[in-house]
Amino acid sequence: MERINEKKASDYLEIQYVEIKEEIHKLSAHKNFAGVFQAIVNHINLLLSTGQIEKIGLKLKLIGWLYRRGNEYVRYIIENLFVRSFEGMKKRCTAEQWIYMYQSIPKNLKNVYQLQNTNCLIQKISL
Repeated sequence: MERINEKKASDYLEIQYVEIKEEIHKLSAHKNFAGVFQAIVNHINLLLSTGQIEKIGLKLKLIGWLYRRGNEYVRYIIENLFVRSFEGMKKRCTAEQWIYMYQSIPKNLKNVYQLQNTNCLIQKISL
């Protein structure tokens, strides 16, 4: 199976994130894939702050799909930019909103999130 590179991933994201399609297109044209994901994180935070949490589930599923099929760089950006942003998203949510959102996170991204939290805890303990 051919892995999805950052250009192809950006094309998929443009289709799914129509609200920020132009921003994704501009960032992609400048080969700024990390910027594309930062725009997505910002967009999801906006949806959270305006109470539109129900729109987030489908968008998270696409990121999980990209993570499964992405090349090494796509996976790296998803792990280190997108998944790491979950803690900030959690702080913006009520407990009920976080439970709803967490249930929408694909299993592969939950595994990365849990591993990151375990590693952070181990680092804190060893200090």
